[in-house]
Amino acid sequence: MTPVKVTFNQVERELRKRNFGILGTLSRKGRSHSVGVLYGVSPPNKSLALYVMTGRDTRKARNIANNPNVSFAIPLPRRLLTFIPPNCIQFQGTAEIIPLEDEGGRQAFSATMILREILKYADKIAEVQNEKICFIRIYPDPVIFTYGLGVSWIELREHLENAASRVEIPAEYR
Repeated sequence: MTPVKVTFNQVERELRKRNFGILGTLSRKGRSHSVGVLYGVSPPNKSLALYVMTGRDTRKARNIANNPNVSFAIPLPRRLLTFIPPNCIQFQGTAEIIPLEDEGGRQAFSATMILREILKYADKIAEVQNEKICFIRIYPDPVIFTYGLGVSWIELREHLENAASRVEIPAEYR
């Protein structure tokens, strides 16, 4: 079997179908910190960015304020064969703290019902707590890595070495 060629369109489609990922940051002392987060994706006609909502005083926000280098992983669970480990999309990138009023973040969090509800709740909290809620905007590095995407579980079992792929983000989406 030849390795599967995963395209940017496949990766982008999978990113948009989901809203949960694992964000990795580094503390001032260089200790890693990983946390599960809900995310939204920038509109299709804009540079690819993921948006996470958080409090300005959370560990992830403090870590990013100190060091913008992050990692992000999105598990792609199987709907029927739940006993087989999920496929995955992962990348390194840079993050920045931006205000809750940021139009890109608000558009990203308007994409699904759950994200819209979180945005409504955050707006209520922000009124009371004087802007303690913010977005983290994450720009992936030019190469995104995948594992198992586009490979059936039978092919994966027989040719594990073909499960990993590198996908370059086209220049117009950087």
